[in-house]
Amino acid sequence: MVLAHVPEDLQAAAEEIEQWFNEDYLPTWVAAVANNADPSFITQYWGTPLWLSDSSGPMRLIAQEAELIGWMQASINRLHAAGYADTAVIDRRAFTFNQNSGAIDAIWSRRRADGSEIERLAVHFTIGRRTDGLRVIAVLAYTTNTNRLNDIWPVQTQGANCDALPYI
Repeated sequence: MVLAHVPEDLQAAAEEIEQWFNEDYLPTWVAAVANNADPSFITQYWGTPLWLSDSSGPMRLIAQEAELIGWMQASINRLHAAGYADTAVIDRRAFTFNQNSGAIDAIWSRRRADGSEIERLAVHFTIGRRTDGLRVIAVLAYTTNTNRLNDIWPVQTQGANCDALPYI
């Protein structure tokens, strides 16, 4: 698959990051939360140290795996108590920075089994290749009600020769 606006030497990395995120991480995350699973699964996808920022307060550094697992358990508990069943991806885009790093932006709609929405978040995931594989190294989230990433995080460029666009 050739991704538009991705330099040829980054195609393989772009495909790998997209596949890892969309076909491995996301379904695993959904199943873990829906089934109230052991939160340690997250260490196969999110690395420590991890920067975390959301609308609830200042950015924080999760330095240790135990802290990450505790954060994930609290998230599972909160969503499971709200009747979580699935996450719909409303919008997404991906960026590849080099052969070892990229980012995924997505709007999640976290839902109950009846389809009603628990919450909607715009989330930016920075992804890096470590010796143990791809890991999310930063998560930045914003509570929203929009359906389009460009409504809250528009891609802006400057310059006479600037035609760079993210691939979607």
